[in-house]
Amino acid sequence: LLERDYFTASPGGCALEWPGECSAGYLVSGSNQALDEDGDVCDVAPGQAPVLPSSVDHARSDTADERSAEWEEDSYIYPSLTPGDVDCGDPFWKDACTSDFCAKQNAATEEAGRVMSIPYLISALSSPPLGHLVDRVGKRAKIAAASSALLFVVHLTMALSSIPPVLPMVGQGVAYSLYASVLWPSVPLTVPRRLTGTAFGVITSLQNVGLALFPLAVAGIYRSGGGRYVPGVELFFASCAAVGVAVGVAMNMLDMRQGGRLNGVASEGERGDDGEEEVISFDREKDGDFVAVDEDEYFSPLT
Repeated sequence: LLERDYFTASPGGCALEWPGECSAGYLVSGSNQALDEDGDVCDVAPGQAPVLPSSVDHARSDTADERSAEWEEDSYIYPSLTPGDVDCGDPFWKDACTSDFCAKQNAATEEAGRVMSIPYLISALSSPPLGHLVDRVGKRAKIAAASSALLFVVHLTMALSSIPPVLPMVGQGVAYSLYASVLWPSVPLTVPRRLTGTAFGVITSLQNVGLALFPLAVAGIYRSGGGRYVPGVELFFASCAAVGVAVGVAMNMLDMRQGGRLNGVASEGERGDDGEEEVISFDREKDGDFVAVDEDEYFSPLT
């Protein structure tokens, strides 16, 4: 989000009035404004990074300011300075030479962090009611395919459009919540009861394999994209979501042929003539077939 929305590249055609001097901080005497090609003050948008010096050549011994003792290096020599060279954890950059750049970067990082928390906040708040909804309506395979489709739209939007990221982050949170609400409850419906724990273990293992490998893939795409996440990384995630859609469609077709267990619901008995509600029934595997059992038997630790 920093690269895409909150801390984009400095405006083109702008340079500091004294390009070889620091832009802001206690090493700057007076001001060193960014000017465009016509000599006017450069218009830097709120989401753009301030203009950096084209080069830096400073040593701790060159200044009598006692604050230079906090610098992490004895000298800073950059014939061609890039944003990647600026370490805002170093007091030289943060306070002495490029304080405007670092201050704006820190503010942008905080804003991006708040927006990135949206999917997790939505998941935390919506997962319980969505899980209850799935218990009532079923449609697990259909919801799984729909959540992958939503993720595909979200990542494609982030890759190819410039709309603000809040709406895509909301969509991502909804997709995550929906998928989690149908994934785990589907396990007992698709494997023999005696293998439920094994199935959960396999799923968790595969999930962690993905968590281990995907950062490596993202790093490779980042390097091959010239040190940029957008659009390459977002297109990668969109392609993963597209695979999820295809798997979801195949899963729905298979579920239809297998009797619709994933898209079905637990059967709740209707009220009898005496007004009493009959026991909820579930399916349990017995000798390779699923048979109806009542609620007490299903949850009994002795069965």
